Amino acid sequence: MQEVDIFIIGAGPAGSISAAKLAQKNFSVKVVDKVKFPRFVIGESLLPRCNELLEEANMLKAVESANFQFKGGAVFQDEKDGYVALDFSNNLGQKWGSSFQVKREEFDKILIDDAAQKGADVEYEVSVIDYDETNNIVTTQNKEGEIQKYKAKKVLDASGYGRVLPRLLDLEAESSLALRRATFARVDNDIRPQDEREGYIFIDVVGDNEAWIWNIPFSDGTTSVGIVSTEEYFNSCGLSDEEFWEKIIRTHPHTSKRYKNSKRIIEVGSISGYSSAVTKLFDKNYILTGNASEFLDPVFSSGVTLALESGSKAADLVARELEGESIDYKEEYEDYMMLGINVFRDYVNGWYDGTLQTILFSDKKTHEITKKIISILSGYVWDKNNSFVLSSGYALKTTYDRVCN
Repeated sequence: MQEVDIFIIGAGPAGSISAAKLAQKNFSVKVVDKVKFPRFVIGESLLPRCNELLEEANMLKAVESANFQFKGGAVFQDEKDGYVALDFSNNLGQKWGSSFQVKREEFDKILIDDAAQKGADVEYEVSVIDYDETNNIVTTQNKEGEIQKYKAKKVLDASGYGRVLPRLLDLEAESSLALRRATFARVDNDIRPQDEREGYIFIDVVGDNEAWIWNIPFSDGTTSVGIVSTEEYFNSCGLSDEEFWEKIIRTHPHTSKRYKNSKRIIEVGSISGYSSAVTKLFDKNYILTGNASEFLDPVFSSGVTLALESGSKAADLVARELEGESIDYKEEYEDYMMLGINVFRDYVNGWYDGTLQTILFSDKKTHEITKKIISILSGYVWDKNNSFVLSSGYALKTTYDRVCN
């Protein structure tokens, strides 16, 4: 049996930033992932808050050196007259007003390699097959079938959609969000705006809010294009994933123009029922981070932000605990994380019920309201100086009433 200070399940963004921060504090850190990196995963559009978290972990330079597509904002548009371009630098004074569009297979590999260079012990194609919560012993199996046990002072689950500890410890909970499906591909040779919006993410509403399309441009000239819809809407079309993607993208008034010269460069893929929740985020010996805890919806690109935020926060708290400090994980981790998660959840719900779309497309919203919304859509959902954070649901409702009257 090997002994380590921290055992991390998963080498994605949450696991990488945790490992990097803890290794820099000279703790022994073991990271395992069931697959070999690089590997394909969606969730390619980052928010400005990500830059700040990466900078705090001394990881931003590694990301900047990759020359990813600069992302200065987001465009929301529907099939009628609804259109708004939000410049992330028009926020409430937060440090970062931009971020990047990234191919996750490249971005995630950069992060975990950086964590390894900082001292983390990283091993791929290793699965966690058992966890003794009482004694904090993790049992792993590699691709050759070899079994290894690790005795840890703390276990961080950053296993993403694999949700290792929620499955092993029966922590799964039903998400409050509707069951939706993401159908996606990548294309070449799209027609992009020839101004500052070139690197923006474009969100296109389909029909009367039946679905929406993400358009995420990469620096190599290719673009990630995905459709998010309810399962009911997808099934009502009676099409395969590929047929559904082709029909929506080739007939939508905006994407049909943007991709008229484009061809798919990967097969169409899909993820169904991706929203998830858990009964608790921590216990005495473990902490859940990233998608292993909660995943909401891809509409505001919150996934990587929540992963980095939770991984960073967990690392800070664990370091303090191992240095002898008493930590209130309920207040400092769970309550903290749920503040931001609940703000994002309110905005996801506001998007799908039309409340947020009405506000975004209205010419009655004030400059101050726009700045507060931009701050939230930039990932600063923990900034209590923003009244839209402290009362996100109420703020959306009152703002909606204002712009509709």
